[in-house]
Amino acid sequence: MFSTSCPQCGAPLEFRSAAAVMAVCESCRSTLLKRGEAVERIGEMASVFEDYSPLQLGATGHYASRLFTLLGRIQLRYDAGYWTEWYASFDDGTFAWLSDASGQYAITTQKNLEGNDSALPRFDSLSPGTPFDFDGKRYLASDIRTAQCVGGEGELPFRVGDGWQARVADFRYEDRFITLDYSDADPQAGKPVVYEGESVELASLACQGLRDEAQIRESAGRYRGELAAFTCPSCGASLDCPAGVANYVICGSCHAGVDCSAEQATLFSKKRSVEAIETALQLGAGATFDGAKYTVLGLMRCRTSDAESSWDEYLLHNLERGFLWLVHSEGSWERVDVLNRWPMIGQDGQVLEAGKTYRERERYDAEVVYVAGAFNWRVQVGDKTSITDFAWRDFKMTRETTADEIVWSRAKPLSNSKVAERFGVPELSGGTASGAAESAGGGAAGKSEGPRKGAFGPWPWIATFAMAFINFNKLFEFDGSTVLVIVGMVALWAPEWIWRAVHEDSHVSRKGASRSTSR
Repeated sequence: MFSTSCPQCGAPLEFRSAAAVMAVCESCRSTLLKRGEAVERIGEMASVFEDYSPLQLGATGHYASRLFTLLGRIQLRYDAGYWTEWYASFDDGTFAWLSDASGQYAITTQKNLEGNDSALPRFDSLSPGTPFDFDGKRYLASDIRTAQCVGGEGELPFRVGDGWQARVADFRYEDRFITLDYSDADPQAGKPVVYEGESVELASLACQGLRDEAQIRESAGRYRGELAAFTCPSCGASLDCPAGVANYVICGSCHAGVDCSAEQATLFSKKRSVEAIETALQLGAGATFDGAKYTVLGLMRCRTSDAESSWDEYLLHNLERGFLWLVHSEGSWERVDVLNRWPMIGQDGQVLEAGKTYRERERYDAEVVYVAGAFNWRVQVGDKTSITDFAWRDFKMTRETTADEIVWSRAKPLSNSKVAERFGVPELSGGTASGAAESAGGGAAGKSEGPRKGAFGPWPWIATFAMAFINFNKLFEFDGSTVLVIVGMVALWAPEWIWRAVHEDSHVSRKGASRSTSR
């Protein structure tokens, strides 16, 4: 531990990590660069804004059987959101980064390539989906970001000054992460620092010294998830934003986009003239999923680039469980969960996940044509996404690609009756748009019978067993009679197979949109 005092204000200052080269004075916010046994003031760091995270300086945890302590952090903002990187120092002198992006956590440690860095790509050559072979695994680029450091505190293992930018690319393989950090790379050589790690649940790190809800409220003035009322900077309408959950609100009156992450709400998109639409669910509606109460925070209407198909998406949130989506398309409902663990991609392009093989069903481009409510990333009318749907029976995996990131999600069907039961709105189980509109403030509910197992029930099986019993001896003669029996069985099943194919094609219709992970 290295102890000194701040040359700006004289406050005591400690470097607890031998790897730290910079610290931020808690008293005057001066950024101090360590030079041997002295420190030099090189500027001033902006204060971090309240992110309602349970993490804080001094908190400890365990990862890979090693104890770490959180000694510093930086907050990084990009064009559609922000995230926080925590500097974690291990008790063996090494360090890691613990990222927090809207409650999704990943921990990474620096890798020494020992001169084997010839295959490292240049930052400007990367795009979502770019492969990167590392340690015998083929990782795929999940997002590429250029972000601005907007605040920091504590100790850091590198120099951060005014205008410092992070240029980073994340690569995914199931729940494994590779981060290529080009922030301080030579623009010509372009060699990044390589970090390896994985997605983690905060509970798995066995952290001590976290902030509880009372401490967060004392710091922020309100509880996480509590609605913060403010007025739209564009039209003056009254708006609400759930603190620490969603930082971007689309005004329902003028459709301007408002950034609520700072103390002063600012516009990120101008007032729009958008035609009003009716939806099956209203903002603020509550429903129970998996025994937990969720609330509808935001809604979007999307359509394909050829305008032949459209659908509605609802962002729901629970403080303990996080986010989930409901998609309403052509009278059918789906529950959609964004995946932290990516599926495997087979050599033939099939998607393998949890023992299921999903086959590509459809590719299309989607555009947001209406948006209202609160979101955990910046969304606006005109946002476009390239979507690929993969189907297994009535279930679906979706890959959504933008210029900056790839998001994977899994969808499963919900019947109208289930949606009506969960929201406590009986009219949603009906087959008319007007019935849903009268109770939920919207239309287009449609009629959905939910997934059916087959068109003809047990009759194909009964007929097959009867034919096999009657012609049992002929089955083993392997002559013309055997062929006729087999043809007869195929004929029995043909209507069922045709019905299933048609039903599956109609059920797995065009549905999807950009569900950002905020990093």
